[in-house]
Amino acid sequence: MSTSSPAYAPAAKRRRGHTHSRATRTPVVDAVIVGGGPAGLSAALVLGRARRRALVLDTGRPANAASNGIGGLLAQTGVVPADLRRAGREQLAGFPNVEVRDGAVLDAAALADGFRVKLGGGQAVRTRALVLAHGLRYDPPSLPGVEALWGRSVFHCPFCDGWEVRDLSLAVHGSGPAAARSALVVAGWSQDVVLCTDGPANLNGERAVLESAGVRVREEPVRQLIGGDGWLQRIEFESGPAEYRDAMFVRTHRGQPNDIADALGCELTAGGTVVTDVAGRTGVPGVYAAGDAATESLRSVANALGSGSRVAQAVALDQVTQLA
Repeated sequence: MSTSSPAYAPAAKRRRGHTHSRATRTPVVDAVIVGGGPAGLSAALVLGRARRRALVLDTGRPANAASNGIGGLLAQTGVVPADLRRAGREQLAGFPNVEVRDGAVLDAAALADGFRVKLGGGQAVRTRALVLAHGLRYDPPSLPGVEALWGRSVFHCPFCDGWEVRDLSLAVHGSGPAAARSALVVAGWSQDVVLCTDGPANLNGERAVLESAGVRVREEPVRQLIGGDGWLQRIEFESGPAEYRDAMFVRTHRGQPNDIADALGCELTAGGTVVTDVAGRTGVPGVYAAGDAATESLRSVANALGSGSRVAQAVALDQVTQLA
């Protein structure tokens, strides 16, 4: 039995075009996947089944770490994010051509035949393709008291968490037409919804629509959120009575968790996501993006899983084309 690392086949069995550099001894893989969340692990699974060598780098800091459970995922009910990631890693352990490491990608530079990726600890690896699946950074609004409630009873996606708080007293934080639309969406889960605009509402013709849907509007600046054991209890304002609420939906401030996409020359949207085609290809040959990192709206674990699978197929197909 070979004693070489399970992520790399012995040289005698390696396909043409996949060799170690004698000068640098830098290992070569078909794809380095930046991020070990749902999108990254899904991409690794498809590449592993396609008999491609893949290396997954995971910092272990998922954006949904505070969540009690993942909603809207077929055949899974309330699975904790950490458990989903653990199960994914266990499944990938059955593929000797896939390696998952704990660590970060510090830098990536384009080469004539791929990329040289610098890892933590001073290590480096060469890869034919780079898949950015590191998700997004989600920062809740700076409301005093929000941190202790974030992911437990203060959420950013009603499609992910609305079912779990259905028929409870709910709040939506934000102003303007987009916030009004969010409040109308949340009203599908509860008949007791208040839109907290935290200052002037900046609404156009939405007030009448909100009123007809039973959504109240509070424009007083929010002073703080009060809760316990992860559950929101009430919203206190600078003036006026408090709102006793069970849960709240907010708009997050989003951005890339690192500068890899920008450093490689990938185009970013105004919302901070990587611009790709439908298959996940960026404008930089050999660089792909999957999951929340490249999804402008309707982000979810289910969508990330599908995105990772789709991108991995594009990587494998593109590499076959390159060899033809």
